[in-house]
Amino acid sequence: MKLVIFGASGGTGEHLVQQALAQGHSVSAFARRPETVLAAPSPGLTVVQGDIHDLVAVSAAIAGQDAVLSALGARTLGRSDVLEAGVRNILAGMAAHGVKRIIVLGASGASGESAQHQGAAARLLLKLVKATILREPFRSQRAQERLLEESNSEYTIVCPPRLLNRPYTGHYRVQEDGLPPGGMTICRADVADFMLRQLTDKTWIRKGPHVAW
Repeated sequence: MKLVIFGASGGTGEHLVQQALAQGHSVSAFARRPETVLAAPSPGLTVVQGDIHDLVAVSAAIAGQDAVLSALGARTLGRSDVLEAGVRNILAGMAAHGVKRIIVLGASGASGESAQHQGAAARLLLKLVKATILREPFRSQRAQERLLEESNSEYTIVCPPRLLNRPYTGHYRVQEDGLPPGGMTICRADVADFMLRQLTDKTWIRKGPHVAW
């Protein structure tokens, strides 16, 4: 498939690019700084320089693609409009070019009862960080969710818990109404694996599955 990946230079985005290429997809990696995507040129990879706030650049990158993947995320715990502006521009570009499928990286805990299957301590911790440290990132995540829900796109919002920089395992659990019991972490490589699987799996269209170890 022909894929465009936004947030390609981030922690999860790098795994998306690498795994998509390994699976034989044609990848357009959208990044502000092209040199941060991959150390060396790879067959099937096109690096597109652009700013997610630039609607014209975003729309041009989406033209001719089969699907969109987004691993966008602010690089700060403070207020940022990266998700809101980015997803709004992506959806506009998709509408302009007739692309329906989008798989985005979300965050478990941003909304809903994601910790309902966890113990009391885990529920309390999530409630605390949601109201303090992660207040702004979770606000952005909820804004992203609203934009996708209000669109007519075939979206999937993949909601992991705390992300770890550990090797790929291929073993994780998926649950619709919250994190699986005891599932408080997962590695970025496994999240990328699940996101790419959604290209051919219709189970989670217009849903926000939780994925964790």
